[in-house]
Amino acid sequence: MTETSISNVSRVATRKRSSSPTTLPRAQPLALRTQFKQFTRTAEILVGPGRAPTRFLIHYELLTGCSRFFSAALDSTFAEGLSKSITLPEEKLEPFEFFVHWLYTGELGPAGDLFNKAGSPMYFMLLEIYGLADRLGIEALRNAAVDRIALLSEGTNSVPTPSDTWIVYDGLRDSAPVRALVLDLFAFKKTDNLLLNHEDEWHPRFLRDLVVKLKRPGRAGLARHALLPWRPDSWPKTRACDVCRVLLKPGLTAKQCSG
Repeated sequence: MTETSISNVSRVATRKRSSSPTTLPRAQPLALRTQFKQFTRTAEILVGPGRAPTRFLIHYELLTGCSRFFSAALDSTFAEGLSKSITLPEEKLEPFEFFVHWLYTGELGPAGDLFNKAGSPMYFMLLEIYGLADRLGIEALRNAAVDRIALLSEGTNSVPTPSDTWIVYDGLRDSAPVRALVLDLFAFKKTDNLLLNHEDEWHPRFLRDLVVKLKRPGRAGLARHALLPWRPDSWPKTRACDVCRVLLKPGLTAKQCSG
């Protein structure tokens, strides 16, 4: 028996956090609890296509403090800066709502909001939030989305779906670090049956990158997948073998299992 833990996924996620693809100056975040008295202005953000977008009135200081995009737009002498009004016709409403919740609370939302009715994680929403944050230059929100993806994957023993891979490869920039995280999740977990039998179609570039990663994982990948003998020192720390289902007694090693 061997112990192959994916508890390092969260640590891996920290290495997949995004660096900004833009050259805009770094936004200076504000401490909401101590500086809220300074919030005297609001900006109008219109989200969605058509003649009737959804209107948000958000504190100007919060927007410019978290986002390079909003800081550059609202502090400029262009129309958006003078009117303090920005229209985002290509952005989806629900990811932006998650952003507003995060902006005022520091949280992506109640845990239940990121699960569907069947109880499965909604990775697509986290990827949409990541894409929104990436386009608006909100580094902290990108990091929050990456961390939540890693934690949900580890906590539910699940991975993104085929439709999620299309978001990763067609909806995000090619250099987005979250792409490497998704590949790592599939490499860490036993996903061969899922990849083979899922009725939906995986993105072909995702399959190609996954094959390359598994064929040439590099030193870091080999180190992560190294199998070491495991010897539980007490009953609370023991586990059943994945192969023979026999519960390993404290003090015994993997060599006890012929599987």
